[in-house]
Amino acid sequence: TYMYHCGTSSVLMHTAMGQYGAVVVSPKDGYPTDKDVDHEYVLVQSEHYLEEAAEGNYIYNHGAALDRQPSHVTFNGHVAALSDNPLRANEGDRVRLHVLNAGPSGTSSFHVIGAIFDRVWYEGDPRNEWYGMQTVLLGASNSATIDFIVPEEGIYKLVDHEFADAERGAAGALIAGPRKEK
Repeated sequence: TYMYHCGTSSVLMHTAMGQYGAVVVSPKDGYPTDKDVDHEYVLVQSEHYLEEAAEGNYIYNHGAALDRQPSHVTFNGHVAALSDNPLRANEGDRVRLHVLNAGPSGTSSFHVIGAIFDRVWYEGDPRNEWYGMQTVLLGASNSATIDFIVPEEGIYKLVDHEFADAERGAAGALIAGPRKEK
């Protein structure tokens, strides 16, 4: 998964204001677990540097961006994007997440509470494979393709394990239903 953004000054302002995106590029020969994946999602973490203005509107705060003091840190552009619209799977399903930290300045310690990532491909490259991880550290513009098997029914919290960022909005959920026969 790759990030795209402009190169026009101020790149900090443009990326902090959401002028970026994610492109998922699958490896030519795929991943070894492709045939087993039941659900595939893209998750983008980003920081926002806003201050409240008149009538409940918000404006960009460049000073806060320079000081790396985000007002919000989000998954998929909104503090409640994956809480109001949680990801779905079932017990025993293999879930693949393409996670991008769009930054623009902070790191992400991506974690799914209650799950172990059995396969992680840093930057989506099959040559960069890790096993048995609980948290994946991503710098600004880094990504990972993450596979895990949902261990049982329940609600799995998706968080930035840097919990101040989770409190600012980098949190969501995956709701796992009962096992389905395949």
